Amino acid sequence: MGFRWVLRLVALVLVVWGIAGLASGCAGGKIGEKQALAPQARPGAIKVYTSFYPLYDFTKKIAGDKAEVINLQPVGVEPHDFEPSPQQVADLYRGRVFIFLGGTMDPWAAKIQGQLKKDGVITLEAGQGLMVNNDPHIWLDPVLATEIARRICTTLVTADGGNKGYYEQNLRALEQKLTALDEEYRQALSGLPRKEIVTSHAAFAYLAKRYGLEQIAISGLSPQEEPSPQQLARLVALCRSRGIKYIFFETLASPKLAETLARETGTGTLVLNPIGGLTPEEVKAGEDYFTIMAKNLANLKKALE
Repeated sequence: MGFRWVLRLVALVLVVWGIAGLASGCAGGKIGEKQALAPQARPGAIKVYTSFYPLYDFTKKIAGDKAEVINLQPVGVEPHDFEPSPQQVADLYRGRVFIFLGGTMDPWAAKIQGQLKKDGVITLEAGQGLMVNNDPHIWLDPVLATEIARRICTTLVTADGGNKGYYEQNLRALEQKLTALDEEYRQALSGLPRKEIVTSHAAFAYLAKRYGLEQIAISGLSPQEEPSPQQLARLVALCRSRGIKYIFFETLASPKLAETLARETGTGTLVLNPIGGLTPEEVKAGEDYFTIMAKNLANLKKALE
């Protein structure tokens, strides 16, 4: 038993060293200074870690009080910028389940998934097989979000079969809310005269496809993929020619480019939140996936009327 423990400890140290280089560049090195989303611990509950906010929110809604769900991504940190600290990686080995999206959203997770599984941690790559063109923003489509929720429920049941009925009951409630959200978006957006949405980065392709919209993105799949001056000039001309009324910006990324485009085209600005994470103000206000999606819909209607 002692020798086996030494082997596990050595493996953990190697994994932590391997990810330390990644962690050094994230969020300005201030991960430890911000508080991650984590509920009060409940005795006897399984410990479940998630890589970023949408997975945390869905997992918490399904797990209820039967699991301690901890989001590694700190409040106020843009998910494309986030990589875990060595301490957070070490914490994963003390959990029962680790849920991540996969693809370009949390590429650090794939690097440690294999060792976590060897050490007995149940892992779920929630977005596997759902992404198109390497675009990770699948949670913004309520239909794809439903599939993510189902996969999360299956994983929780695998980890904690004694609470199978509880998890499945909560999943049904979540599915009903997502179905209602999908229908609300369909009804609200189907009859609007405009279809173009100019977004600060290319996070809304799945939502646009689901509801017959056209996404015109200022930046690429990550907010850090800024356009060239020539691309920005083409966007200005496009917005003017199509009579765009509003440019959308985000809460966790710099609004500089969206504001520049709005100023050059004489348009207004509105928030279209990709819900990659919450601001401290949103946490304090009790916001979640559904309240933010409702605000997004209101702003979409205003922009497309």
